[in-house]
Amino acid sequence: MPAYKADRYLGETLASIRQQTFTEWELIVVEDGSRDRTEELVQEFARSVTQSVRFVRHEKNQGLPATRNTGIGLALGEWIVLLDSDDLWTPDHLADLIDAARRNPAADLVHSGSVLFDSDSGRELEVRAPSPEVTASYPLSLFLGRYIIQPSSVMLKKSLWKKVGGFDPAFRYVEDREMWMRCARAGAIFAYTGRNTCLYRKHATALTTHAGPMATAAAQVYDKAADWTAIPAALRREHAAAGWMAAGRIVLRENPRAARQYFSHALRHRTTPVLLAYWSVAAVLGLVR
Repeated sequence: MPAYKADRYLGETLASIRQQTFTEWELIVVEDGSRDRTEELVQEFARSVTQSVRFVRHEKNQGLPATRNTGIGLALGEWIVLLDSDDLWTPDHLADLIDAARRNPAADLVHSGSVLFDSDSGRELEVRAPSPEVTASYPLSLFLGRYIIQPSSVMLKKSLWKKVGGFDPAFRYVEDREMWMRCARAGAIFAYTGRNTCLYRKHATALTTHAGPMATAAAQVYDKAADWTAIPAALRREHAAAGWMAAGRIVLRENPRAARQYFSHALRHRTTPVLLAYWSVAAVLGLVR
């Protein structure tokens, strides 16, 4: 469990671990350079359970991917289960993951469906669970963004984490999708439990603040997949071009120089660049109001 300024929701999250019907687990909480009541809450939780609970801290903030890697590196088990410090599990979440792994012995990554809920009201917002068509078309569905997997729904083999080199610290956004795509490229077999046992907390945040970096990171993910031969070459080019085009349009008003670079990236992938050329010229001439 990565934790950064986590004390507001951490107690509820820890309670959902305590309620698990599958009890053979260890918990490793890694605080990423923040100082609040997280350690106190973890130590209090440790006294209330018989399982192993460890708390470690990064003295300086290293970001979510690096924090996940620290915890996974310390874990003793064959299987690693991820849980963010503000998400929740239903009591049978771990048991369902284990059952799915037993039903699918070749699986390297097992996940549940996720129910997204509003942090303030508790209202259900969306269910993210793959349809049979989506799972059947893996890995193409993963590349196309139709196969969505929330980190807190995932159980993966530690050997898979080692094989792909862990989460990439260079990605401060969409680091989970980048990781799942590397796992797929490495030949990992995914399995779905068929149940929605992960509860994903959605916060009311100023999305415009993060829209540019998120779009840029998403485009970089497609760039990294440019040589993924399991995906048709035309789709790889089209999605990379569209990703950089979207990132350029988002940052155009605030950072025309970056937008020009993004449009240039898009041009490398697309063979019919008329629209891209317009946006590039607009960025150069400052035509956008």
